[in-house]
Formats: sequence, structure tokens, C-alpha cells
Amino acid sequence: MGIRELIQKIARDGQTVGCITCTVTAVDKSARTVDVEPLNEDAPILACNLQANQGSTFGVVQFPRVGSYVVVALLSDVDAGVVLMCDDVESVEIVVKDKDTGSVVVSEDGVVMNGGSLGGLVKVEDLTERLNIIEKDINKLKKVFSSSWTPVPQDGGAALKGAAASWAGAELTETQRSDYENEKVKQ
Repeated sequence: MGIRELIQKIARDGQTVGCITCTVTAVDKSARTVDVEPLNEDAPILACNLQANQGSTFGVVQFPRVGSYVVVALLSDVDAGVVLMCDDVESVEIVVKDKDTGSVVVSEDGVVMNGGSLGGLVKVEDLTERLNIIEKDINKLKKVFSSSWTPVPQDGGAALKGAAASWAGAELTETQRSDYENEKVKQ
């Protein structure tokens, strides 16, 4: 036997890996594990890891939906299962350092970045439309002062009041946060 064959034998003897398709029966987000039932009707496999270090609070984790299919790798020397692929996920977490400084959580509720404490992401088109309304209103007032009004001595401001009457009578609607906030994407 050559050196190549010896190295391959040593590497194989340490761990035997097998993959099996299963159905998820339970998800434990805090422990970052799932319980699964193999499709081949073998015994259930409990506490399969969803990431390399299940005690970690950072990294990339897919939380599969109960009832969905997963592919589990079985390591024979440690009697452990590790989820390799998910068919349907309830949420995905990407945490670089901690949830408030470098994270993205994607779920049916939307996307939350860095804890979501700043509220929803701004809808640029809606905000631009709202700003344009305000800018047009200010421009109308500028026009009143620059072109249609001439000071009249001793009128007590009546000429100004008349020139600005149409502008002053049209009130702006107060902006609401919901006018420009996308609540499905929080930052």
C-alpha cells in the first residue's frame, strides 16, 4: 500500500459520514437544533445541529419550518447530526458580531437589520413625492413675494394679505411616518 492509500485510510477511519433526508418535527431556536424523522423510517434523530457550534449566538443559521425536508449528515463516531440543506425555512439569521451591530434576520415578517431599533426603511419614492409637495408650496410663497405683491404705503399689509390669500388658504397635510416607511424592512 502506497502513501496515498495510507493517508486516505487514516482519514476514512476517523469518521464515517452519511447523509439522510428527513422531515423536521421540532425546532429549538435557542439551542439551534432540530429534531427530525428520517424518510426511510429509521429512528428519529434528536438535536441535530443547525450550525457548527450550536452554543454560538452569531454566524449563519437557517431555521427550517416544522414539516419541511432537510438533509442531515450523520457522523458515526460522535452520534451527531448536522443539517446541511433545508427545503423550507421559517427564518434565516446572519449575525457577524451581535444582533445590534451586524445582523440581518429574514422571515415572513420581513427583514430586520441590526436589531431594527431605527424603524422601517425609508421608501425613497414616497418620501421624494412628499418633499416635492412641500417644496412646491414654498415656491408658491416665494412667487407671491417676488412677483405678485408690491408694497403699498399706509395699507397696513392689506396688499400682502390679498396677494398671499390663495397660498395661505391651502393647508398642507401633515406627514405621517406610514407615508414613507417600509415596515417590512427594519433597520
